[in-house]
Amino acid sequence: MNHPNAIDKPSDAVEHDGATAGVNIIVVERNAFLRDCLLRSATEHSEGRAAGCASLSDLPNTSRSTVVLLSVLSLSEEEADAELALLTDIAPSPRTMVLGKNDDLNKVLLALSQGANGYISISSGFDAFLQALRFVGAGGTYVPAQCILEAKQAPAAASEQAPVSVFTNRELAVIQAIRKGKPNKVIAYELNMCESTVKVHVRHIMKKLHAKNRTDVAIKSAELSAPSVRLQVGEPIFPRMLRPTAAPANLAT
Repeated sequence: MNHPNAIDKPSDAVEHDGATAGVNIIVVERNAFLRDCLLRSATEHSEGRAAGCASLSDLPNTSRSTVVLLSVLSLSEEEADAELALLTDIAPSPRTMVLGKNDDLNKVLLALSQGANGYISISSGFDAFLQALRFVGAGGTYVPAQCILEAKQAPAAASEQAPVSVFTNRELAVIQAIRKGKPNKVIAYELNMCESTVKVHVRHIMKKLHAKNRTDVAIKSAELSAPSVRLQVGEPIFPRMLRPTAAPANLAT
């Protein structure tokens, strides 16, 4: 049965009307139950209209006044990286906030590097979530305070990074694919190798970079050819919120 408020969009994209016209909000979440919960929250606590879809690839037409809430709660690490990589293909670029499982600094940096304007996790309170969403919609960049503290306390790691010479050509090709958010199956197809071979390369890469996971690989490998992404911390307007900053480097290039 179709959703009573379904509109002429992809089959799983639905729209709800808010009290008054305002900034449109699009909720992107694979799980239909979670997507509907986020949609109801958006319509009850914000102005304008809210729509939902399962993936950024199903995103309805957007404008620069649109706020996209990208939830990766239902995605695996590989799926989340692939979804974040799609952010760079959205035109015109809407304001985007990522809703994640935890305040992992590497995941925050990866989201920002792919073009997101903010990141918040389910460890935050609901009021903080609403404030962050409004702040991003108003042009700000939101990062959890815990991540700011972690970034400031982290020692300079440039000297600890493995030089590019320690990687084989195949490993460098795999690194480039990981930075673009591609899963192992796609990497194997594009590089004409078995998926099991790709997994071996990924393990070797993680060992050489001292990376904990694929997201960590994407962040640390960026330092092989470009300056590391750093947060520009300004005076907060709201608690745990930052002033707008310059767009960070794109790891997907």
